[in-house]
Amino acid sequence: MVCDDGMVLMDSNLIIDHAEALAAAPSLHAQALAAEREAEAAELQRSEGSPYLGKMYDVMSFLKRGNVDEGLALALRWREDSPGDVLALIALGEALEAAGDEAGAARAYGSIIDLFPARADLRRYVGGRFEQLGQLDLAIDTFARAVEQRPDHPASHRLYAFALAKAGRHADAFAAVSAGLEQHYPDERFLGAARIMREDAALLLSAWLAADPTHATEIRRAGDKIGVTPDGAPSLRFVLTWETDANDVDFHIIDNTDERAYFSHKRLESGGELFADVTTGYGPECFAIPGEASAFPYNFVAQYYSRGPMGYGMGKLQIVQHDGDGGLKFDDRPFIIMKDSAFVELGKLDHPL
Repeated sequence: MVCDDGMVLMDSNLIIDHAEALAAAPSLHAQALAAEREAEAAELQRSEGSPYLGKMYDVMSFLKRGNVDEGLALALRWREDSPGDVLALIALGEALEAAGDEAGAARAYGSIIDLFPARADLRRYVGGRFEQLGQLDLAIDTFARAVEQRPDHPASHRLYAFALAKAGRHADAFAAVSAGLEQHYPDERFLGAARIMREDAALLLSAWLAADPTHATEIRRAGDKIGVTPDGAPSLRFVLTWETDANDVDFHIIDNTDERAYFSHKRLESGGELFADVTTGYGPECFAIPGEASAFPYNFVAQYYSRGPMGYGMGKLQIVQHDGDGGLKFDDRPFIIMKDSAFVELGKLDHPL
């Protein structure tokens, strides 16, 4: 409506409608939030007992039941609908592994790096997937990039070092862990990491010495430079890393007597000690058994207190066995979690590697 003086007035009915809409907005918002919470509760109930939600739960459920074709078909549709979704690519990799297509699985996991080349956390996770597939060259390359991007994370150095050791590049492996030891980390940021990497260095020095005994003098001299001597005793180590910052993940180790080691009970009567409880993100946390382990099977569980801003959490359990003479064996177990405060089963170790 326009007045004689040119002023524009709103119609009274429009004013009333606008006021009613404003009054209804909080109610509609509350209804939307309530519906969202109801859907989340329903999904948690549907996926009870699993660390997964949504389409990831569906894909992994198919694979668990042996319905690989159905799981792969669902993962392919998910990837096509959401080509930039990290979870869709992980699900596709899992399904391709189950189908026996390891090369295809490596391409699926590698696509995550293509999408997010500057994300050291994703590089480390994908590196663990490459290791599991036996793609050591790819793992080494992406771990090296992770070191460049986040040298302030102990996990970058030690994952890179052990991948090099698996490839028989013992001098490079020792140099990589030495760089990790020499790196400055913020005070109280990674409790126990210095001890873990120092013991890692002693293992890698022993492996280097065993692989190249003709250069024993030079190898021992390299150890002397960082105050490390070759480890001459057998051991079994379980090391947990995760890819979320400023959060607490608890590592639980259960032996064949059902005794459980965790943050408030760090030692097992059967042998072994949890070094430290990292509550500031990323890890590593290490449980080490000196000498010959005697309480098989060992079961592993992680309690993930926060998935992080992406809505999921990623990590890896690495098992390192030393025979006391420089022989190292490994078992790498990448994992993903989609529920806050959930316990993630990381499998068990029935016997020595």
